[in-house]
Amino acid sequence: MPRITPLELQGPAGLLEAELLEPEAPPVFTATVAHPHPLYGGDMDNHVVGAAAKAVVELGGAALRFNFRGTGGSEGRHDEGRGETEDLGACEQELRDRFPRLPRVGVGYSFGAVVTMARLSQAQAESDSPAGLLLIAPPLTHYDFEAAADASVPVAVVYGQLDAFTTDAMIRRLPKRWPTLGACLEVSGVGHDLSSPELGPTIRQALQSLIG
Repeated sequence: MPRITPLELQGPAGLLEAELLEPEAPPVFTATVAHPHPLYGGDMDNHVVGAAAKAVVELGGAALRFNFRGTGGSEGRHDEGRGETEDLGACEQELRDRFPRLPRVGVGYSFGAVVTMARLSQAQAESDSPAGLLLIAPPLTHYDFEAAADASVPVAVVYGQLDAFTTDAMIRRLPKRWPTLGACLEVSGVGHDLSSPELGPTIRQALQSLIG
């Protein structure tokens, strides 16, 4: 069972509600896990976020899931991804402070995938790139993910076979658009909500491709 520590982190717009999940043994990597769009009910208790955090711990990592500004117990107001990118940066800093020598992976689901990719551009400029990114159901129909073209770290994708926001045709074009794209794994028979018993094992496989 993971050790679970509720946290309140100082974010750019106020306190951020968060939760740190750690394995029984000392972790070998860390991961931030970003939730889907808060204006459509997304928060850190989302089942996909929970599955991703669990997968991180099962692979020996420490997972930090959190609520973006204005969501749950986090202070501030929704900022359409701009301020949320700064919130993610504050969570990355928390992991650096707690585990300064461990590699970090960025994980995001839907809107969380958008913010995770946007944060990569800032992290690369700050010479603090993660070891890799896992984008779960990135909404390719609504966001162009321009930063992926300049990514200097491995990127893995998990998506639903029937996802109207992440279509097969778009997935097939990703290797040309995203030079560092690696594992691109489909969860069969599901859409954007990814409600499937295959989800956990698929996320673990994608994470394994990033951490080696």
